[in-house]
Amino acid sequence: MALDLKPVKGGGQHRLRLALKMAWRDIRRHKGRSALIIALIALPIFAMSAAATAGQSMLATPNETVLHELGQTQGRLSGMGALNSTMVQSLRGDLGYPYSSDDQDQNFVAASPADVVPAGYRAITAQATQLTTPVGQAQMPLQTVVTDALDPAFAGKYELLDGVIPAGPNQAVGSPGLFDRFELDVGEKLTTSAGTFELVGSVRDAGASDSNAFLYLKTNQLPAAALASAGPTTVYLAGDKPINWADAKNFNAKGVQVTSHSLLLSPPSLTERPAQPNDDASNSAQQNVLTMALTGALIGVLALLEVGLLAGAAFAVGARKQQRDLALLTTSGAEGGLLRTVVTASGIWLGLAGGVIGAVLGTAAAVIGVLYIRAQGHVLFAGLHIQWIGVVVLIVVGLLAGWLAAMVPARAVSKQATLSALKSGRTADAPSKWTTRIGIGMAILATLAMAAGGVIAVATGNGPHMLQAQPLYLGLIIVGAVLLVLAMICLVGRIIDLLTARTSWLPVPLRMAARDSARNRGRTVPAVAAVLAAATLSGALMVGTASVMQQVSDNHGWQYNLNQVGIPLQYEESTPSDAHGAVGADPAHVVTVDPAKVTAALKTSVGPDVETHVLRGGTPSNSCPSGSLNDDGEYVSPPCIGWVLAEPEANRCEMTDGGRPVDVADWRCSGAMNTTNFGTFLPPIVVGGEDELAALLGREPNDAAKEALTSGGIVITNKIYADNDGNASVISIDFHAETSYSNAAVGRGDTKGPTFLRSSYVPLSSKALPAVVEAPEKPLHFYGVVSAETAATMGMPVDERTLLITAAGPLSLASGDKVAASLAPFMGPFGGFALEEGPPTFVNLMLWLIVVGGALITLSAAGITAGLALADGRNDHATLASVGADTKLRKAISGSQTLMTAMLGTVLGIVAGAIPVIVVLSLQSGVAIVIPWLQMGALMILVPLFGAAAAWVLTKGKLPMTRRQTLA
Repeated sequence: MALDLKPVKGGGQHRLRLALKMAWRDIRRHKGRSALIIALIALPIFAMSAAATAGQSMLATPNETVLHELGQTQGRLSGMGALNSTMVQSLRGDLGYPYSSDDQDQNFVAASPADVVPAGYRAITAQATQLTTPVGQAQMPLQTVVTDALDPAFAGKYELLDGVIPAGPNQAVGSPGLFDRFELDVGEKLTTSAGTFELVGSVRDAGASDSNAFLYLKTNQLPAAALASAGPTTVYLAGDKPINWADAKNFNAKGVQVTSHSLLLSPPSLTERPAQPNDDASNSAQQNVLTMALTGALIGVLALLEVGLLAGAAFAVGARKQQRDLALLTTSGAEGGLLRTVVTASGIWLGLAGGVIGAVLGTAAAVIGVLYIRAQGHVLFAGLHIQWIGVVVLIVVGLLAGWLAAMVPARAVSKQATLSALKSGRTADAPSKWTTRIGIGMAILATLAMAAGGVIAVATGNGPHMLQAQPLYLGLIIVGAVLLVLAMICLVGRIIDLLTARTSWLPVPLRMAARDSARNRGRTVPAVAAVLAAATLSGALMVGTASVMQQVSDNHGWQYNLNQVGIPLQYEESTPSDAHGAVGADPAHVVTVDPAKVTAALKTSVGPDVETHVLRGGTPSNSCPSGSLNDDGEYVSPPCIGWVLAEPEANRCEMTDGGRPVDVADWRCSGAMNTTNFGTFLPPIVVGGEDELAALLGREPNDAAKEALTSGGIVITNKIYADNDGNASVISIDFHAETSYSNAAVGRGDTKGPTFLRSSYVPLSSKALPAVVEAPEKPLHFYGVVSAETAATMGMPVDERTLLITAAGPLSLASGDKVAASLAPFMGPFGGFALEEGPPTFVNLMLWLIVVGGALITLSAAGITAGLALADGRNDHATLASVGADTKLRKAISGSQTLMTAMLGTVLGIVAGAIPVIVVLSLQSGVAIVIPWLQMGALMILVPLFGAAAAWVLTKGKLPMTRRQTLA
């Protein structure tokens, strides 16, 4: 009877059930390896699920936007700076940007929002103003919101956290930050320049953090003079009738825009309201979110790639441990497909477990974090938005990651000869030429993808389609980055061959490690690839983080170094004719401050570690006397002589019509004095010595700078002021005379020709001094430092202008108020005390956490790789021990193997990660590319050394007894 070789019905399902059962038993038998693979898959899923929920929670839904911005009102009216009656507002009102296609109408006068309130609505006005409140003898500024914050129409926008609604004209409410700043409790009184109010409640603004100090008053609680000096009026419309697009156009024709409840929730169709060029700018937040999502996708893909490679290495070790069992299964009639299914079934089980655990825990962590941060009164998250679809997708991603990670070892095991497996011999893998060819092809495709993204970015430029094209070119660059990583992984084998071809000169451990790496590609390539993927993530994060931090620092208007502040040593006391102490008051009322008394007060209020330096400068340094009308009714300004540095014509920074440097990377467009900073009291040219120079630089000056001060030279903060001979020209100018400003060409009296970043002046006198460039840590607003002897030689009149204060650390608002109170007897009653805080601290903290996290991921990858290599090479170590190799040699060989794989993977990974980030940053206008060589070099050294040390420690002196084997 002939054999029936037709497949049995349901045989595939039976084989799958058998494979799943065998895989489950293997997982339970090897709990440690299984837990490691689950953790590897769960960690990136955890991070991505947490990021998905947290990121989505940062985006306000239309309903949340309406609630937080408008409360229960139908909308709010505000001015929009209308140039004519044809200007069109954004659909989002004052949350977007208006647009006008016509020129300015000189006869057009915009109406006040309060004058265009339609019938059927109750108007609620809102303004912002600044009052003062006494702290000791000092009068501290106090931000005040003038509106009925607890009107029922504002439910959802304002919330009463504690206390009651004000019932009288002498009662008010404040934000939680107000109570914290002035150490008040509900029911206590606060004295302000508008009167004394009993604070009967604490109010939370849905659009502002609780840490902000706000006082909420009604319109009738402010004097008329205070109302007149308040900011623009915004009118909220409470009523039942929705405000549609036709109403918005009527408001626009009068120069008023409306932020409408109806328009935010139900935008009009394109037939009713055609698309406007300002729509993209108004929706830039969504575009930024999409860009962030694409960037997060790149990081997620790299993380999953790393996990897949690490898990793949773990699966490979497990599969080789299963070779004998699988070979026995083959001898009983199992086909290669069943063997592959058995191994990949382990990937399915472990991937599913890792996906579920990571997605659930990540979402739970994000939920807890969002709820906690919102409970603390921060506005980082608009609401809690759990991405349930994203959770399911990430679980599937985890399952696929486990399945794909098991595919390569499953394929290798299924091809293993049965007899060879039963003999437990190890044969070297035959290298494939196709792998190298595929790697070269992927490298070419990666180059083309990133080049195409760059071309699209350059072609769109700053045009109207820039925002729409941004996801496309960023997506191409991300695809190119992934292809570049895969290309390097495919080329690792060939690179190993090239590096290990001539190793006879190396010490014995390194020589044996090199030969073993070349022989056992199946073990070496996954190890190098895993470290490569992790280092790619770290390289991308390091370059991106360093560049972003530099951009944040450059964009910050640094007035002083971190935790520094300068206070003027002269101030103008107010007089009856000049009630506000304005510049130009009677010189007889200019008060000189004793720096010794201020320093003594600071030692008490700030702490004994505070440092002070008296900065002298040419007069007048901080202000010029105002002019007056003569008998003929002409305004006459007295001379205002100042001392500055002349900028050589060749060193000027040319600007575009849009107000940006022609070349952002031009060295002439950066550094100190590159912006106009009106908040600093630093003299333009400081007269002092080494101590003053060190305080301004934020570090000890170099020897050349010290020599310049003592030898009659000048230490300049920016090399743009040095000519070809190494000299800087100190010139005296009259600020009240006609000058040639930055919008005029050098040597021209008109405004035609190229425009420049900094002003050029007509000198009254000039003195060339030998110059030494010593740039401060931050781009502060002063030209440089000369000694008192050099200033006297130039004929520069000098007096004490500023006391530079350097504290050991930051101060809270309440502490700053107390310091200002201690200085009031010497500095007058008005003004606060605030140290330079630099960019937002949470930005720097998040960026550094990213860098540290990336480095830890790479280190952990090296450690895991070392452990897997030792587990896989245990038989090799047994062979070495059997031929007389001592523990020291075996440890050295283990360390050398991991050192080579980790170093190769780290170098290739950092290069692969840095390239796409550099491409992206080069396409961003105004972003400097910063390559952190020190941190990258440290990673290249630390990761291999860490991996080698882990391998050396984990290599046991005594090997476990192995069963008798037959050599192949």
